[in-house]
Amino acid sequence: MSTQLLFTRPAFYIFLLTVMVGLSLLKNKSAMRNAFLFAASLFFYWKTSAAFVFLLLFSTVADWGIAAVMDRSENLQRRLWLTLSVLINLGLLGFFKYAYFLADSSAMLFDTSFRVESILLPVGISFYTFQTLSYSIDVYRRKVSPVKSLLDFGCYVTFFPQLVAGPIVRAKDFIPQLQSKYDLSRKEFNLGVWWILTGLIKKIVIADYIAMNLVDRVFANPTSYSGMEVLLGLYGYSLQVFADFSGYSDIAIGVALIMGFRLAENFRSPYKARNVGEFWGRWHISLSTWLRDYLYIPMGGSRSASLFSVIFSIGIVLFAGLMLREGEEAINLGVIFLGGGVLMMIYASGVMFTKWGVKLATYLNILATMIIGGLWHGASWNFLLWGALNGIGLLVYKIVGRHLPWAKSEKFIARAWGVILTFNFITFTRIWFRSGSSIGWDTAAGDHNILTEWFTANDLLYQITNHFYDIPPLDLLKGHLIVISVMASGYLLHLMPTKITSKVINGFTTLHITVVFCISIIVSAILWKVGAAAPAPFIYFQF
Repeated sequence: MSTQLLFTRPAFYIFLLTVMVGLSLLKNKSAMRNAFLFAASLFFYWKTSAAFVFLLLFSTVADWGIAAVMDRSENLQRRLWLTLSVLINLGLLGFFKYAYFLADSSAMLFDTSFRVESILLPVGISFYTFQTLSYSIDVYRRKVSPVKSLLDFGCYVTFFPQLVAGPIVRAKDFIPQLQSKYDLSRKEFNLGVWWILTGLIKKIVIADYIAMNLVDRVFANPTSYSGMEVLLGLYGYSLQVFADFSGYSDIAIGVALIMGFRLAENFRSPYKARNVGEFWGRWHISLSTWLRDYLYIPMGGSRSASLFSVIFSIGIVLFAGLMLREGEEAINLGVIFLGGGVLMMIYASGVMFTKWGVKLATYLNILATMIIGGLWHGASWNFLLWGALNGIGLLVYKIVGRHLPWAKSEKFIARAWGVILTFNFITFTRIWFRSGSSIGWDTAAGDHNILTEWFTANDLLYQITNHFYDIPPLDLLKGHLIVISVMASGYLLHLMPTKITSKVINGFTTLHITVVFCISIIVSAILWKVGAAAPAPFIYFQF
């Protein structure tokens, strides 16, 4: 881990400066510039994931070659080549990311001792797999032409600012930029520096501090804390995961910009959302739009239900019920899931065979998409449940919420009420998100229980509902004063009106380069002083 080129370490910026010098020297020679960028990106990934760089190379060459052949094919052959690309990409992702989950789940279901030996997860595989898949599908749909140069395609897949944790980039948006001359205005350079500095502040000052001094402690041993402290930890985690992930995206966008590349915004003040649907339009936008364009719409979207969405949704629910059918603590979950599976079969018959099928199909497609989105984040039943809860939240809003009197009101109270409800719902679902991501698959110990994540989440809920006032509010405030102050500052900055933040950003972009340089030095020195000796990896590295 010490050799990783993390955004929060000085070594990365030495690397970036070297890349910037190389790009500047080769700015009039696009082929050599792209070859240099490809090599630099591979070096970056090698420092991050070592030998897995060869897996990245294989995926790159395979999708480039398949797309080239597919473009010259018609009808059935074209579909076969697309199928091959999908199988290769999802096969690699499935093996490295889901082998443990499937093996342990099957072992519990069939009462066997079969286990998968230790498999390391390549950093960023979920991100670059979806990126290359979108390219293959777009070539199949004739929305983009296949990239002739392997070097250009390699730059697209391996572009180091966003390689390991997004944003997920579309070929149509990125490939044309590889042919553009490197030209950076002072305003764009200042804007890039702004993105980098704000991203670092989010990560080091907010995310890492809250994690170290509150969130990690609460989730590691929830029964040692009062319900009020657990709730504070949940609100802390909502801020932490936003500051951590959006901080990474901000730095990636800023680094790309000063290199001459424009990446799309990945977060748009998500905690200002008035409903769950709006939240997912503001949070991890590149993934949300990917799921919409390459999964939800192909499954039928709001028009019809596909056989896949029906079988997948019912299968997941029934399998979960069967897996959890035994054990005193798990039996209630098993009954819930099995009962849900039966209801979904009845529901599916309505989707397929009744005049209300179109509406029902929309609901089923939304649920299936969100469950898959949950599993994209991690191989765990907690992530599946987290995705399902968000899907249910979307359905509740679609069926009931948007028809309520205050849903579209522009009055402050109505807007504030929507924001509060949405934020608290999203925070509630993260009980399972954080519990699932905090527990590793410790095969070496041989004592991993797939239900551990469930019980961690249950402990959190139990403390909130049964031990909420174990510590007086004033003592809570005194004991966590600095953390609460950091959280309050973080949320207030996030909720600041867009007009104000836009004015601040515009003012920064007009500063003289010398002033920007001085500000950067001062901020960097402060971050170096307040940051941890060993900076924590970004949360989304594990996905």
